[in-house]
Amino acid sequence: MFDHLPREKENSFAKAASHFVTRFITQCIHVVYRFSLWVIMSTLLFSGWVLFYVSGHLGVDMDTGNILSPDLPFRIASKNYDKLFPQYQDTLLILVEGDIPEHTWDATKQLTNALEKNSLIKSVYAPESNDFFKRNGLMYLDLKDLDKVSDNLAEAQPFLGKLTQDPTLNNFFGMLDDIISAKQKKETTLDLESIFSSINETIESTLKGQAHLLSWQELMNRGSSLSKSGERQFIIVQPQMDYSQMLPAKDAIDEIRDVAKSHHLDPEHGVRIRLTGDVDLAHEELESALTGNTLAGILALIMTGTLLYIGLRSIAFSLTILLGLVVGLTLTAGFAAFYIGHLNIISTAFGVLYVGLSTEYDIQFCMRYQQLVNQGAHRLKALKITASETGIALILCAVTTMIGFYSFIPTKFSGVAELGLIAGTGMFINLSLTLLLLPAILRYLPVKNISNIYESKTESKFNFIYSWPLRYRKQILLGGLILGLATLPFLPQVRFDYDPLNLRNPNSESVSTIRELMKTETIPMWSAIILASNAEEAQKIALLAKKIDSVDKVITAKDFIPDDQEEKLETIDDLSLLVGPLLLDASIKPSADPDPKQVLPTLNTFLHTLDSYLKDPSPKDFLAIQRLEEDIQYLVSTIEQEDQATQKQTLLRLEHNLLDTLPENLSQLQNSLKAEAITMNILPSDLRDRWIAADGTHRVEIFPTKDFDIDDLQSLRRFVNKIHEISPSATGPLVLQLRSGEAIVDALQHAFSYALIAIIVVLFLLLRSLKDVLLVLVPLALAGLLLGTTMATFHIYFNFANVVALPLLLGVGVDSGIYMVERVRQAPNDRNDLLRTSTSRALVFTTLTTMFSLGNLLLVSHPGMASMGLILTIGIVFTLLCTLIFLPALLTSNPEKSTSLRGI
Repeated sequence: MFDHLPREKENSFAKAASHFVTRFITQCIHVVYRFSLWVIMSTLLFSGWVLFYVSGHLGVDMDTGNILSPDLPFRIASKNYDKLFPQYQDTLLILVEGDIPEHTWDATKQLTNALEKNSLIKSVYAPESNDFFKRNGLMYLDLKDLDKVSDNLAEAQPFLGKLTQDPTLNNFFGMLDDIISAKQKKETTLDLESIFSSINETIESTLKGQAHLLSWQELMNRGSSLSKSGERQFIIVQPQMDYSQMLPAKDAIDEIRDVAKSHHLDPEHGVRIRLTGDVDLAHEELESALTGNTLAGILALIMTGTLLYIGLRSIAFSLTILLGLVVGLTLTAGFAAFYIGHLNIISTAFGVLYVGLSTEYDIQFCMRYQQLVNQGAHRLKALKITASETGIALILCAVTTMIGFYSFIPTKFSGVAELGLIAGTGMFINLSLTLLLLPAILRYLPVKNISNIYESKTESKFNFIYSWPLRYRKQILLGGLILGLATLPFLPQVRFDYDPLNLRNPNSESVSTIRELMKTETIPMWSAIILASNAEEAQKIALLAKKIDSVDKVITAKDFIPDDQEEKLETIDDLSLLVGPLLLDASIKPSADPDPKQVLPTLNTFLHTLDSYLKDPSPKDFLAIQRLEEDIQYLVSTIEQEDQATQKQTLLRLEHNLLDTLPENLSQLQNSLKAEAITMNILPSDLRDRWIAADGTHRVEIFPTKDFDIDDLQSLRRFVNKIHEISPSATGPLVLQLRSGEAIVDALQHAFSYALIAIIVVLFLLLRSLKDVLLVLVPLALAGLLLGTTMATFHIYFNFANVVALPLLLGVGVDSGIYMVERVRQAPNDRNDLLRTSTSRALVFTTLTTMFSLGNLLLVSHPGMASMGLILTIGIVFTLLCTLIFLPALLTSNPEKSTSLRGI
């Protein structure tokens, strides 16, 4: 394909530079050989000191916001917001859920009080469980809901009277008897179905020996928004962050779980505690990344060692390369500790990347060295020849791989820029060890004759593969051209995933919890935020935001001042006059043990009333009343068969389950009847400070509609753009998500462009031939097209973590072509036997080593890291195939001019 391109006359300066580099490398090998023991000992001692240094100086930055440059406009706006409202920064969201509202309220109160006294917690805010909202909760109902609550209590007042005076089991069933009788006489409109359904569940649970309390809050507030309001409560916590630890929030998170456990806040006691929020999401993400990368690193070492032995057939050579790998990894970590001081959520993968990429140079060096020694060369001479023949290729490959990593450094993607700086420098460290430590150790190692092994065991089996580029040259070239053209329609379908939640383990508690809240909460978890200089401006912004089609609601500080306060206070006053005396005289003391002799007659009377009602029931109530009659009959039958002591235990447990929450609810109702007119001045300070900053800045929070699809990029972009039309400095989760994704896509495009241009320049400088540059790049381009098609076909997306894969594949993929082209340049007669050479064999093993090492990232529970491993693995496989099939066809001479297949 490129036969018509003449080789340019080599630039004399470039040729001289190449000669100088080769000579310098061979001289270094000579010195290393002479002082090999000193080289080995000094390298190992220095590595030990670096390891000690790393243990005390390398931290982890868990702030995912820091993976982007702080100079970006949306990052500046976010920082300004954090300064004005620091209570929203680094927060944990504790979700408290009870099987009944009373359990939820009680658990929230216990946990809040305990955490407020804990030194590991900076601040605690429970939005709905403070005294202000308990006292004024009725004021925040709309008039329809408030009227419903008032009607319920007015209807129930005659029946509650006797029970509140004497809250016993006997009076409870007497009250139910009165309700049924009143219903028969049509003296009440109470909804018996909703009342008795709850009572049925409690009775049935009691008979099964289970603890299931009757919720009097649900009974008294049935039909209104208050009936289920307490089943889920939130506590917002700011933990003390210990940045001296790898996981800064670990102690605080563990403490919260320990406090919940010590207070028996668990499912066995009717309560479920779950954690989510920024801090917990980042904590679980970092924990999964560290754990996964550690596991992937260990597996990579094991797989690398196994493949090294298969390729080199020498335990000594394999252990030597692994030793160099560990030393290089240590020195690279030392550079990270000294120059940067920390790892971020993305750069924690540098270890796996280093393990996957670092053995390439060693394998190429060792295989060529083995070949020369097997042919009878002296060790020193073999090392010099190996260095002279592979040195330029190794340096060129190291430079191109470094370019792939370094390409992100000029971009605003700080997280990957740090990974690129660490891993790219690691490639230089690895090259240095290959040319210094490796030759020093090879001097003392026995060299096994493996040439006969490969020739005898593989030549006959794979002879047809070796001859592919020669026999099917035209078909391979034409097939590659057709395949490349066929992939072009798929490339526009390659997507970037803007949702940061998709980078986290979907099975973790923090992610599963927040996704559940996104589906079930009336207010979406995602929003945009605009800051206003005063209250008037905040209202103007709110009016503008409400005009946006995709906006559902806008909240400002003013929204915490209820509407229709006069009407609501009148309703509450009327309710107080009606039920107030009842509550003032109510007994909230626990009753004496229920007496079976009193309770059983009451139950039998109640059964008679139920039976009478069922003869002419309301169709709506029939099933609930019938079920209640069956439960009471079973209860009476059970009690009558028990001895006196067991009867008392059964009745006492039933009384506890039915009446335990009544006193608390009566007390809360009494407190809520003391509601007052609400102004901005009487709002709790912790609430007011969350909406009005110390300098008077007001916070305006804008929520999208419930059907808003956060994964729909076009919808997200329209929403954010509309918000930015109102205020260019708007921030919030939705704004940060979109603008962060756009910044990363921009960084990816720039990084890839930088890498491509730099690699082409380096190839021209060192290969000094347009033909050779094209020979290196064309197979890589075909591999890239195949990778893009695969990603589009199987819906594999780029994301915040794996974008480094594309420039890295460019840098690493070039290496394969360089080795093959450089081999042909060094030994032109091997052109038609390229797949038989030690270069091709080394290329196969280095690629397999890299593929299996980086493939271990697929085992990481962090989806972002796993996707990086997947893309790198697929890309490396395509690169190997194109290099071993398509490139030899480009390099192979015409069959008519070919001699018989040659060996190594």
